[in-house]
Amino acid sequence: MNKLAYMINRAGRYYAKQTAVVLGDRRLTFAEVDGRSNQLARALIQLGVAKGERVAILLYNCLEYIETDFALIKAGFVRLPLSPRLSPGEYSYMINNAEASTLVFGREFTGIIEQIKGELETVKHFVLVGEGDACFAHPYDGLLSAQSASSVCVDVCDDDPYQVLYTSGTTGWPKGAVTTFRSRLSTLATVLIEEMRVTRNDVMLSVAPLAHGGGTKILPHFVRGAVNVLLPKYSPESFCRTVEKERVTTTWLVPTMIIMLLEYPDLKKFDLSSLKTVVYAASPMPVATLRRALETFGNIFVQVYGLSEAPNPDLLLPKEDHILDGTEQQLRRLQSAGREVFGVRVRVVDAAGKDVPPGDIGEIIITGDNIMTGYWKMLEATAENIREGWLYTGDMATVDEDGYVYIVDRRKDMIISGGFNIYPREVEEVLHRHLAVVEAAVIGVPDELWGESVKAVVVCRPETKVSEDELIAFCQANLASYKKPKSIEFVKELPKSANGKILKRELKKKVLGRLRPHG
Repeated sequence: MNKLAYMINRAGRYYAKQTAVVLGDRRLTFAEVDGRSNQLARALIQLGVAKGERVAILLYNCLEYIETDFALIKAGFVRLPLSPRLSPGEYSYMINNAEASTLVFGREFTGIIEQIKGELETVKHFVLVGEGDACFAHPYDGLLSAQSASSVCVDVCDDDPYQVLYTSGTTGWPKGAVTTFRSRLSTLATVLIEEMRVTRNDVMLSVAPLAHGGGTKILPHFVRGAVNVLLPKYSPESFCRTVEKERVTTTWLVPTMIIMLLEYPDLKKFDLSSLKTVVYAASPMPVATLRRALETFGNIFVQVYGLSEAPNPDLLLPKEDHILDGTEQQLRRLQSAGREVFGVRVRVVDAAGKDVPPGDIGEIIITGDNIMTGYWKMLEATAENIREGWLYTGDMATVDEDGYVYIVDRRKDMIISGGFNIYPREVEEVLHRHLAVVEAAVIGVPDELWGESVKAVVVCRPETKVSEDELIAFCQANLASYKKPKSIEFVKELPKSANGKILKRELKKKVLGRLRPHG
């Protein structure tokens, strides 16, 4: 039985005439989305795409993205989402590595696909969404118009692959995390039970790329009869206008987007009172920024933690823990990523795999139906990261007596200076307390005396002025002396991935390139 396909079909029947998805002036009902995804599934099957084959999706947020996602589920194909912000070489690598047989792409990417088409070794079928001159591709609407909209439901097992999701590639080429239909069912249940608790009255706004974590919230809202609203590209103005117009109740943002909202000068001109739940994820939210967000929007925030290898949520900090007044213990929880969610087990362990006592630093490991089966065609990397059913995340953390997990940093980002371990996030938290600082990233750079020294790269508010010496002194007043930055560089923006994470590897490469003598 294909449980996910059945739930989509059921929603198409139960809520048939209600609005299901919105993009600008375009609106589709539940019956239309269900029927059009059936048509696409039939068309791909007729082209010869077989159950279990990988189908790559390269689209900006659009109605066709949802239809394609649902069609792949119904036909038992494997989802291969591609971020709209990658390079042609990255697309070639991922498509070839996953051995995708089909590529669904938007007209905006026609030039890139024409450029790399000759390199795509396994792609037999190209499907073009939107008007364009790609003569090698099947027109999306043409494929649909030739097919029946009647139900499609190819049988799958819970252990059949659902998705190959490539990691952000913090070291070397990205790895494809393979998750199953069982994993998708598990995360769907957790979103409905704990993370968002969706009702038919909800209106979900998706502004982050659907290829990433935000896209996982479409299905939970659809199956519960809620409305999904899409924005192709995020800006504070477009976000606010859409929330006001569509009376949005729920959204999923990365901290960078929340920071941009808080800095938006016209924020108070819009009626955002319909917002009831803002889930934030992908990277830590500085506590100073979080407190400001709570003061501005009220108690509407939920934090989730997850990975490509263990789709979110794994840890969750609910609204009840997002408070500005309470005991010292309650207020400290704003620094945490929350506690393990329904259906997932999370531990913090030492190098021997034993649970660390409260307050000690260890590595987060996860087990549950949601974790990946492994990396695509990478047995050694899989064996290194999954041991005895537990996924080793590489994220370092502490845990308190009540089970709240406090992420310290990535193991690979730790700085060792003069024999002391320094976790960048601790320094970044202090920098964010300074009124002039909008964003900050801390890295280690070579130091002849200490091995490594702490360097901060900072984005400041345009209307403020602060010197390097002032910020270093501010850190020294709030940190142990050996943790303070030895140098600070001011920039207009920090390099980020498609899902809003600061790319420290890229940042470090740029900084080291400037530090090395030329000639």
